Amino acid sequence: MSLPMKMLSVLFLALCLAWSECPLEAAPGQHRGQPIIFDTDIGNSTDDLFALDLLYKMMDSGIVDLKGIIVERAGAGYADLADIENTYYGYPRIPIGIDRHGIANSRIFIDYRMLDELKNPDGSKMFKRTDTNLNDNIEGYKLYRKILAEAKDSSVKIVAVGFVSSIVQLLESAPDEYSELPGRELVRQKVDSLYFMGTKLGGSDNPGYNLGGDLPLARRFLNEWPSQVMVYLSPSPVGDAIEYLPEEVLSDMEAIAVHPIKQTYMHKDCNTGQKMWDSLCVINAVYPQMFSYSGHGFVSLTEDGKIMFTEHPRGNFIYQLPGDKDWNAKQLALLKSYLKSSQEKH
Repeated sequence: MSLPMKMLSVLFLALCLAWSECPLEAAPGQHRGQPIIFDTDIGNSTDDLFALDLLYKMMDSGIVDLKGIIVERAGAGYADLADIENTYYGYPRIPIGIDRHGIANSRIFIDYRMLDELKNPDGSKMFKRTDTNLNDNIEGYKLYRKILAEAKDSSVKIVAVGFVSSIVQLLESAPDEYSELPGRELVRQKVDSLYFMGTKLGGSDNPGYNLGGDLPLARRFLNEWPSQVMVYLSPSPVGDAIEYLPEEVLSDMEAIAVHPIKQTYMHKDCNTGQKMWDSLCVINAVYPQMFSYSGHGFVSLTEDGKIMFTEHPRGNFIYQLPGDKDWNAKQLALLKSYLKSSQEKH
């Protein structure tokens, strides 16, 4: 039988106390319902699904308020996945922004858009949809502007695990019906911090998948991001050490008949070097004390595509440091505890 959310809260609280880390629910007097915008290249690798699983269950527990999902991958069917996720987890009204001017023809490692086509034995759709036509959905950068305009100052955390196209469009946007502020100033005023999955800092000068797809775009992001707003980088070498093997995923979900993650692992070859990169950004945004970090610095891209980190006490970039074997095991145990708690909501 699936663990209900109340039991998960108790379980995770026990785990965190054992690790001397943060509980699932905020302590008295602490801010509850942290506003978060999730920016994702969903439909590429399965770690986006695990990151969303964490966010929805943190919504259930009241510590996260997921304000919107920005689908950072251009093309048909990717935003449909975000709608499937919203509907399955019981949050069908979370708005979805679409990037229509993003990076084209980017490499797909695990294409699980088939989730929208799966059927039950009676012929009905396995995964229900709330918005069956996303063609008219708001542009990603416009959804950013709408959410930020309505937010309190320095209150929103952005968790970005895909490309930076919508973020750059936001930074370069002009005043509009949502705010009289230009984009860069709107970010400076409303965003608390950005948690970005990307780069290979600490292990390589390669910019990584998310920034390497469009180097001029990546430079615009690095150059235009407001210096007053912190950026917490999650380099891919940190997530490389956290592997949730396909056979483990299916074993942990054996008692759950229908789930987006389970069906993806049943229908697709997920033994492709897939690691748990994206979930680290979610955990970092909510439980930063679980990580060790570099010093402050600035990040830049050279003309030949090498990413550089220059330490400086006034820098607004820091990056997660790789954990030891015990720390990696704790991160995987955390993911497993959340996933095993899943209740079928379809």
